[in-house]
Amino acid sequence: MKTLVNTLSWAVRKAPWVVIIATVVASMALGAASGNFQPAEDQNESFAPDAPELLAATRIGDVFGSSQRVMQVLIRSDGGDVITADGLAAVTAIETAIRESELAELLADRPNNPAIVSYLAPLQFAVAEGAPAPSSDEDVKAAFTDAYDQSPRQQQDFVNLLLPADADVGSATADLGIIAVSYQGSDDFDVSADRASIAAEAVESAELPGGIVAEPFNSDLIFANQDDFTGEISRMFLAAGFIIISVLAAVYLIRPVRRSMKTLANVGFVLLFAAIAYVTLPSLAAIFPDVLGESIADWETGPVAMTAAGVLLLVFAMWSIASGRLRRTVADTMLTMATIFFAISWMNGFGYFIYGASGPMTQILPILLIGLGVDYAIHLTSRYREDVSRGASVDDSISRAIKTVGVALVLATVTTAVGFLTNVFNEIPALREFGLLAAIGIGASFLLTLTFVPAVREVLDRRAERKDGLDHEAMAGSASRVLPRLIGSTSVLARRFAVQVTMISLVLGLVGGWATFTQLEASFNFLDFVPTTSPIRGTAVTLTDRFEFPETTSVLVEGDDLASADSWNSMAAATFRLGETEDVITTDGFPLAESPVSVVSQLTNPESPGFSQPVADAASAAGLGADLSVTGDVTGVYEAAFAAAPEQMGQVLNRSGSYQTALFSIQTQAGQDDVTQLRDGLDAAFAPVGANGDAATPTSEAIIGDVVVTTLRNSQVSSLLLTLGAALLLLIVNFWFEVRRPFLGLITTIPVGLVVLLAFGIMAAFGIPFGPVTATIAAMAIGIGIPYMIHITHRYEEDRARLEGADEAIHSTLTFTGGALAGSAITTIAGFGILVVSSTIPFRQFGFVTAYTILLALLAAVLILPSYLLLWDRWHRRRGSDAMRHASVEAPPPVDEPITQT
Repeated sequence: MKTLVNTLSWAVRKAPWVVIIATVVASMALGAASGNFQPAEDQNESFAPDAPELLAATRIGDVFGSSQRVMQVLIRSDGGDVITADGLAAVTAIETAIRESELAELLADRPNNPAIVSYLAPLQFAVAEGAPAPSSDEDVKAAFTDAYDQSPRQQQDFVNLLLPADADVGSATADLGIIAVSYQGSDDFDVSADRASIAAEAVESAELPGGIVAEPFNSDLIFANQDDFTGEISRMFLAAGFIIISVLAAVYLIRPVRRSMKTLANVGFVLLFAAIAYVTLPSLAAIFPDVLGESIADWETGPVAMTAAGVLLLVFAMWSIASGRLRRTVADTMLTMATIFFAISWMNGFGYFIYGASGPMTQILPILLIGLGVDYAIHLTSRYREDVSRGASVDDSISRAIKTVGVALVLATVTTAVGFLTNVFNEIPALREFGLLAAIGIGASFLLTLTFVPAVREVLDRRAERKDGLDHEAMAGSASRVLPRLIGSTSVLARRFAVQVTMISLVLGLVGGWATFTQLEASFNFLDFVPTTSPIRGTAVTLTDRFEFPETTSVLVEGDDLASADSWNSMAAATFRLGETEDVITTDGFPLAESPVSVVSQLTNPESPGFSQPVADAASAAGLGADLSVTGDVTGVYEAAFAAAPEQMGQVLNRSGSYQTALFSIQTQAGQDDVTQLRDGLDAAFAPVGANGDAATPTSEAIIGDVVVTTLRNSQVSSLLLTLGAALLLLIVNFWFEVRRPFLGLITTIPVGLVVLLAFGIMAAFGIPFGPVTATIAAMAIGIGIPYMIHITHRYEEDRARLEGADEAIHSTLTFTGGALAGSAITTIAGFGILVVSSTIPFRQFGFVTAYTILLALLAAVLILPSYLLLWDRWHRRRGSDAMRHASVEAPPPVDEPITQT
């Protein structure tokens, strides 16, 4: 490590311009590639591509084509009743509008199964068959009741699904109703979204009676209306950028002496915070319209943000020209942000060359790099300023900053990067990509911080030093302000209450572990990504809460010969078992499902409208009994069925040479909450298929989502243990060779584990579930927590070798390194804490959890770890040895106390 940092120090001092030019050129080249590193279209596949459920969904699409899509149109009335003349007029107008739209040719109409079915279907069918059309509300209710009572039980059950669960069908009264529109879907994401938009526009174009409202909804429509979501996220990250810059400037601030310059500084910060407020208020107003007003939510913040950015640059330019102290504040702030931007560009550039498209978890990495980049830069800059303020030359200060902070950064970088690299052995591609790119990004942050940042400082300050214009006194301001003194004062806990702090920390860790493993729930709902202020979300919530509308769950059956008697009989047995499966919709005990068994059953039933005598003859020849079992091969039955109903059979049985693939499309009502129970029930129902040697795989959007969350949770647990294990091993080895104290590695790692447990424990306490977004919190806690701990341990190691007592050393450590850590943590917390005002639930949760996780890492570093270090140090002293005084520790020369700014 020392050889590496010495080499970097030599390169920066001898050829700073070469370092700067090489950095800019490399950043431009990789930055051009990073612009092409866009999210992949199929995000689920990157989480669990080898899962049978995902493979089955892909196989279904390949064999049977795009699945049928259903749009639900929610009808509501100001009068509180939709089974009225106006309701009938609205249903008729909407169906007409859809059939006259571009979607008409894609409607999935089939004999006796129209593509558009409404809650008034019995009445509409009766009118279509010649019954008089009702004109008044009373006539509509009477006609609906008569038609409903005369309908077959299966049709009644389906109509009940189109009415609220609490509707009074007997009195023909309901406050809501659904029109179900079935149309052909597409495997292309954009095409599906376009078709959903066409359907929605057709609904909105219908002329409805006064007081009647129609609200279209399906999942494709959510993704077709992303403008509000994208705009809000842009505002959030823009505000986060403003906040990070402002807080970072406050951390780097060297207060000017002249009153006019203080005024200019204050004006700059006022403008900065005004810009932050302006880009944040629309999101707050959208969430709390009654408090802030709906007009604020419609503010166009983009042009104003650009204007504000221009004004801020102008103010910063004036600031820099007018005062050398303010110029340094601006320069250090902009230098840090440029370094972070370069590191992100490097990571994304390499990501594009390696993967082509980004996975869902890599989109979180810039936040991790911002946290680490701010941390690295603040530590290096603070140490450089500390040495310059004591009268050291620029060259000596740069060299010492790189050699002292650099050693800690090397250790932090290697430990964190190796920890993330353990993910390359993970079975989930998203985590493999995340781990590798995190390691690349962390390495880039380290390299740029120890080369580009000091090289720029070397060029600027060496020139000022030659002209005798370097303000040594001003540098002391960064070491004598409130934050370092405040963090330094917390050393009293370690000095006086180390045992108590240690006991409390362990108890908190146990509580956090209990909450993590017993109370934290894993769940994922795509609806969470819809802004809470979106009308679409409101419609979806109403449909979920008030209706029991079915969802389609598919079961893919594959075997060598599905036309054999054994295969047919196993599928027939599974069909009857489905009727006893919870959350499967049934009619008279028979499951509402389409399959080879159901189609053949309809074609051979003389009472069915689709009865086919040739199919019945073929079934009789195969020995089809009342229990749907056969005694012979059913190839002839399949052939006759394809001849009689080619479209229906083509949707449930693949006819390519031999019959090896079948599809069961089952209507279910499990939702996201009971999807695991449904999957287990389907596995049990299709046990006869498996016993026959064929394969049956249930799949659906809900099942795939459950698989993703479950797989992600299990993988994150294993990755977390591997990461902590790798970090622990590296730290033990490092401290063994460095000071012959391997136990110091364990002491440094334990607080990180506590942070992870407490972070997840607080999630459980606040009811925040473990999902694809919050799953990154463990990585965030480790990625930021380990460097925090290493900074404290390494600085204490240095101060303990320089100073006489352990108490004095821990106070110095917390004042300087602890103060820098606090500045870094506050910058990141303030920046990404703004996400808590997002109207999108996952981003709101992510902002909250990220903020308190970084806070926990800071508190563990400055409150818990010092107590561990002092107890360990005192234990060694009682045994007659000095914990830190070792020949390998290079103590810096004695120096005076830092100059206090006046």
